[in-house]
Amino acid sequence: MIRQKTGVVLESLRLRIKDGIAAAANLGFKGIQINATQRDISPENLSQTGRRELKRIIDLSRLSLCALSGELGVGFINHNEFDLIIKRTKEIINLALDLQTNIVTVQTGSIPTDNSSTHWHAVNAALSEIGQHAENYGCRLAIKASYDDYSTLKDFLKSLDTEGIKVIYDPASQMTTNLDPIKGIYELHEYIVHTNLWDTRQTEEGRQIEVPIGDGIIPVEEFVSTLESTGYHGFYVINSKTMQYPVEGIKKGKEFLDRF
Repeated sequence: MIRQKTGVVLESLRLRIKDGIAAAANLGFKGIQINATQRDISPENLSQTGRRELKRIIDLSRLSLCALSGELGVGFINHNEFDLIIKRTKEIINLALDLQTNIVTVQTGSIPTDNSSTHWHAVNAALSEIGQHAENYGCRLAIKASYDDYSTLKDFLKSLDTEGIKVIYDPASQMTTNLDPIKGIYELHEYIVHTNLWDTRQTEEGRQIEVPIGDGIIPVEEFVSTLESTGYHGFYVINSKTMQYPVEGIKKGKEFLDRF
């Protein structure tokens, strides 16, 4: 049985913000994750009054803001962009605090493996700086990274000079890159603070298509039971990407999760 709460990435519903919040509440979700890089919710465009109003609407809908997405569309690849990424991410962390959530998701790109390289040290320093800022305010960055094996990610996380950097766990993405999501839980459980769930399967023509959770490749029951056995306390957040009828598909996925 899922002891924790289910949530949804608001943009997955493909509705206006207020309509999406209402739909999430009507579907029975307890939490929502909102993208802070979209125009209306970005730190520079959401005034203090706007932040209070958004928080009021979420509260009236009896929802929690379980995470703020701070994925800027670029990872830590080009050193010339690092200062801007650090600045923007700190601004999103400050917005998250105003909206009373302590998890911000961040896209990092590929995890460097050569700890003697300039790039490894630059990425390490950038994430350590952002992580320290988050840690100072009781916030955690749940990173979305690319890696070939779990030990690569774990070793890099251990090297950071902060406890503010954690992991967002996405089993479907791991399976599409031939990683075992159950093994990953055992490897990374001390870092997992958030999940994003979606599902996929292959058509007879060999194409990968997104399907409601439970209709695809994720071993959902084993995934949930294994993660909960490690003491996971975060949300299970549905993050639909390309379903043709997202509200219906998300509803079906939530009903599947609720059966456990």
